[in-house]
Amino acid sequence: MKFSSIASGSKGNCLLYENNDVKLLVDAGISKKRIEEGISECGSSLEEVNGILITHEHSDHIKGAGILSRKLDIPIFANVKTWCAMKDKLGNIKEEHMKVFENDKTYSIGDIGIKPFSIPHDSVDAVGYNLFSNKEKMSIATDIGCITESIRQNLFDSKLVVLESNYDPNMLMM
Repeated sequence: MKFSSIASGSKGNCLLYENNDVKLLVDAGISKKRIEEGISECGSSLEEVNGILITHEHSDHIKGAGILSRKLDIPIFANVKTWCAMKDKLGNIKEEHMKVFENDKTYSIGDIGIKPFSIPHDSVDAVGYNLFSNKEKMSIATDIGCITESIRQNLFDSKLVVLESNYDPNMLMM
């Protein structure tokens, strides 16, 4: 299992998860050029990416996803509510590259098990991810303001946890 942060923060988010022959982006909220440079610094290339896992529809998480999908035939994975909220922002995506999942159900890309789980955020249906491979688990939960019991349960027993906690509902209300 190999993990790299290409970008994180309000200017854009993009994480790279690699295991054996599977390479996944978690979010693509920066330009294609910046993603390409970041992946190259990690010793990989965009052509090797098998999919883009979207956490939620905010532009700092999806900005480059549409162009990557169109230019490189990369499928994009998101839940139904997130797809409905972001579809118009991504441009034309081939139907076969629009992959829809259900939260709290496990599916696979190659030999990687993926379980999206709900997180609290000011979006339609934000998720974190558990990624499983070779009896190892990695968990990602971004844009959270607090650890809920559900998040705690999903993070349990992870070899690596990536947290980003820059969401504050009280500050948003002010």
